[in-house]
Amino acid sequence: MSSQKFPRKKYDTPLHPWKETRIKSERELMKKYGLKNHKEVWKAKTYLGKHREQARELLAKLGTASPQAKKESDQLLLHLSRMGIVSMGASLDDVLALDTESVLSRRLQTLVYLKGYSSTPYQARQLISHGHVAVSGKKVTVPSYMVAKDEETQIQYTIRSPLNELSHPARPKAEAYKTEQSVPMKAPGAEKPIPVAIPKPEPTAIVAPTAQPEAVVPVPPPQPAPSAVEKPAEEKTTLPEAKPKDHPKKEKKTEEGA
Repeated sequence: MSSQKFPRKKYDTPLHPWKETRIKSERELMKKYGLKNHKEVWKAKTYLGKHREQARELLAKLGTASPQAKKESDQLLLHLSRMGIVSMGASLDDVLALDTESVLSRRLQTLVYLKGYSSTPYQARQLISHGHVAVSGKKVTVPSYMVAKDEETQIQYTIRSPLNELSHPARPKAEAYKTEQSVPMKAPGAEKPIPVAIPKPEPTAIVAPTAQPEAVVPVPPPQPAPSAVEKPAEEKTTLPEAKPKDHPKKEKKTEEGA
């Protein structure tokens, strides 16, 4: 019995753990789809095995003309068609003809790579785990998230992700520099590459700044030159020279000599 602390395993381990052919085929799938380990391959095989087992049981019951078997078979085919694993109008025989790659191709990691949001499947896993990818406007951080057919066209970068800028170095180089050409993205199991059209960014018009008129500084009218003010005459500070006085003794001498 499972609990919140010890949940039940969601995959079945192989019966023979060291089979060389199985290990080699699983490693090829891991390299092709950018998986982390063998457990992700086992999860896809378990998911597919449950639906194939149900299809075999329903095929055996349809011969008895049971209305419940008809109802369950329609529900199974409707579920698989919504998930994009089988096409509309498929039968139970088409479910038995599915392989592991039909399930791995519906993972979010694979579709992010096929949509052109990453350069490699390994980069797509990194972008999802770091929270750069959103599905239907909601951030998804699980690379093994099974994308429904309706959600396939709603895969995009998150609103706050810096990868929304075309000049970001982590974006695919073909999207940043080859905007006019289509980037070939090879789908799993397809022989021809699927061209992914990338919208061409509209050129931004550069408007030259208009020349502003120079500010006119008002020039004051010429003022008349200040008239020369006559300076007052400088007062004489020197004393007049004293005239020599006639000495009385000299006059007497002159008179006597005469």
